[in-house]
Amino acid sequence: MDTSLLAFIVVTLAGAALIVVSILQKNKAKKAAETWLPASGTILSSRVETHRSRDSKGNTRVSYRPVVNYQYHVMGQSFDGNRIGFSSGSYGSAKAEKLIAPYPAGAQVNVFYDPSDPAKAVLETKDLSGSTLTIVGVILLVLGVFGLVINLI
Repeated sequence: MDTSLLAFIVVTLAGAALIVVSILQKNKAKKAAETWLPASGTILSSRVETHRSRDSKGNTRVSYRPVVNYQYHVMGQSFDGNRIGFSSGSYGSAKAEKLIAPYPAGAQVNVFYDPSDPAKAVLETKDLSGSTLTIVGVILLVLGVFGLVINLI
């Protein structure tokens, strides 16, 4: 098999996989919004962590991760949480700052927890990744299929 053909197959499959993951994340968030219960919580701390990494060419990449720690109570038991929403990851500086803005230390908040496992909780019952995963998946899928068609003609 031609290596370029194999590469386009891999790109196509990667694109399809990203689209599937995006759909699953959105469905998980939708289900949780309908079934997870609210509890009173207190923000203990919030900050944006800066991460620097280098690629194989030595270029530095900077990303930002929003970090929020909170405490909440369910049926008299205290729990600690650190998830804002169902997806986590790194963002641009402005997006990370926007995500932590509603959660200053000491703020009283609603925390949404899984009634079957109260230790699982989020501050927002939505997928925070937005459409990025879907867009990247569609781009890879289109490029992969285009490459496959060109190779097979």
